[in-house]
Amino acid sequence: MVDTAIFLGAGASKAEGAPLQGELFQEYFASALFKNSHDEMDRELATFFALMFQIDVDNGDISKIKFPTFEEVLGLTDLAIMRKESFRNFDIENRATNSGRLRFIAQYLVFLVAKVLDHHLRGRATFHRQLVDALLKANQLKNVVFVSTNYDILIDNALTEMKAHGIDLDYGVEFRNFEEGGRGRPALDSRVQLFKPHGSLNWLFCPTCNELEITPEEKGVVTRLLISNFTGATCPHCQSVYSPLIVPPTFYKDLNNVFLSSIWNRTDIALRRVKHVVFCGYSFPDADIHIKYLLKRAQTNRVGQLKFTVLNHYKGKDPKAAAEEKYRYERFLGSRVKYTDMSFEDLAANPLTVLGR
Repeated sequence: MVDTAIFLGAGASKAEGAPLQGELFQEYFASALFKNSHDEMDRELATFFALMFQIDVDNGDISKIKFPTFEEVLGLTDLAIMRKESFRNFDIENRATNSGRLRFIAQYLVFLVAKVLDHHLRGRATFHRQLVDALLKANQLKNVVFVSTNYDILIDNALTEMKAHGIDLDYGVEFRNFEEGGRGRPALDSRVQLFKPHGSLNWLFCPTCNELEITPEEKGVVTRLLISNFTGATCPHCQSVYSPLIVPPTFYKDLNNVFLSSIWNRTDIALRRVKHVVFCGYSFPDADIHIKYLLKRAQTNRVGQLKFTVLNHYKGKDPKAAAEEKYRYERFLGSRVKYTDMSFEDLAANPLTVLGR
């Protein structure tokens, strides 16, 4: 019986060395990933930031530039695409040139994030692996459902490595390349569920076939690749260019994709069945109203009460920021929130001290 949901936010990935959303552009444009590149993606991104934000990423001290956040930039592009509106020099669909330049920018922004995360996190999942191993040893892994708002695949790979123990990762959706390889959704008695309602950087969506694929495993390693290596990849069935399946962390979210809708539904059901939700590295941001909606449904559409535990402490955390965060949790979820001074690393080291609360 799955009775606990472990909810992973950006702070859990930060513990492994991932940059936060507000650091992504500065990290990328200051790195060799950009400076040593002259491909179309990076030239287009440089032009985009110059024309849209008056930022010259090719000159000057990158550390002194005030970049917009990833959520602001991807939110702008996605909202324009949904409204079928354009910005000067960045069209949605130019019939004369057949460019659709803004759509490519939106994809390039996602690949930028994938490249940064791959650079920082490749081969790393220390605390995520520690958590999964500890749950396995305590015979509690199958009693937990994971929900992640992170695009990276740290928890994904930690769970994928459990194949050796007869445990399969279930994302709640079907992947075409799994079906073609004779693999479907894992059996109930062998699965651990991981739901990613904001999408994932190892998923590739073909908008023509309306099917989803998962990136292959690294050669000789039971971990998956990020889509940073798949810029411009095409579907082998129809030759359409794959799209990343990512939902920006903004107030306006398009959840109409059939796969995201399925994940949303599975997450909703899972949260309504558990008795305890443990938040790790999640600041409960105002923009995540969709996640709050799911949590409020889980809290109210049940018999009995739902417990909440928050672990979002880190060294040097501003007490004022912590107080404001606690207030956000208690304002929305009420008195059943246990706000702790524990971190994701503490949970990974000894999860039963928290799961037993």
